Amino acid sequence: MVGKVNSTEQITCLSGYIDKVNEIRKLLKGNENIYFRGQNKDFSNTLPSLIRNENYLKNEDKLINDFITKYPELFGDCQNNFDRLALMQHHQLPTRLLDLTSNPLVALYFAVERSNENTDKDSDKKDGKIFPFTNFPDQVPLYQSLTDDHFENIFSEFTPIRGNNRQFLKSPFSDEIEIESSLARLNGDDRNNVLYEVNDFYKTLNSVDAKPQTYWSSLYADIVNSSENPRDQGNLLETYEFLNKISSTKRLYHEIKKDIGDFEAKINPLELFVPKIVTPRIIDQRIKNQRGLFMFVPFVCNFGFKENGAQEVLNSDEVQNRTQTRINILRLLSNSGDPQPMTFVIPHCKKASIRSDLESVGITESFIYPDPSHIAHEISKTY
Repeated sequence: MVGKVNSTEQITCLSGYIDKVNEIRKLLKGNENIYFRGQNKDFSNTLPSLIRNENYLKNEDKLINDFITKYPELFGDCQNNFDRLALMQHHQLPTRLLDLTSNPLVALYFAVERSNENTDKDSDKKDGKIFPFTNFPDQVPLYQSLTDDHFENIFSEFTPIRGNNRQFLKSPFSDEIEIESSLARLNGDDRNNVLYEVNDFYKTLNSVDAKPQTYWSSLYADIVNSSENPRDQGNLLETYEFLNKISSTKRLYHEIKKDIGDFEAKINPLELFVPKIVTPRIIDQRIKNQRGLFMFVPFVCNFGFKENGAQEVLNSDEVQNRTQTRINILRLLSNSGDPQPMTFVIPHCKKASIRSDLESVGITESFIYPDPSHIAHEISKTY
């Protein structure tokens, strides 16, 4: 029998945590994958560091391109822009990738991990948190994300993907992931131009979908199949074609074709709206041990629309709030009377004992970080 899993669960020992994870697995009956994110501090959000910092976000392309310029030898085995982003994340460069793991014990390690004493001596005085995610969307934050810009009519267009986890669980070789990874490398003006036109596409689609039918799925199928008579409504095709014709989108396609020479320039703007969980290539032992995955956090345009259709500039806080709502589309819900996103809280006073429990089952510093410097640090602690 499945027990009750609340939206907030206190974790005070390893065995209690394992019991709760098993309760979740029984709750899902094997229908969904579960991914975990552990944080050793009580952050107010689950945003990547890139998005928590306004200057980082404004200079996303410069962070990426400067790192590649300074260390080109690191990227010799990379096959696409996602590979490059994943490697940068691996080396602690701020990116829009959010670290996840399919191993709940690894997430627990990160939640109780003691930070570098030279940079944060007080990590053991703060509660840790674990956030479970899944590859199936939660309709509430999806609808909320759309209504933020008064695009609620588009919600019906997402009906075909509600039960299709392939839309949210992606390979690093996916064309969609290459599109978004390449968008991160565009200069700020080009990226904002593309996002602005994508937003305008949503606005046009929203007015078309005010009717009792959905149109984009049919029209996009005609576009992909090069139909002679695409099923257009309300000048939607014209808006889509304009998005594809602007110089900034052409530069995006040029960036993509550096990796995918035969890429066909027919992106689906709806795909850009939602987060994706990406299984990276196993480039080293660290990713293998950590059972690491990434959430590709979607882009939020810094321009929105008011209820009357007028454009408005979004400040940094609003961009962060809207990004968090989109991340929450893949948060796992409790099975309480009023389902809410789940969070496991590890009281700071229990961190040390849980670290000891994890060591007893082999989840140690040298397992999580199997490199010489971390192994040396773990050895030195025993003497």
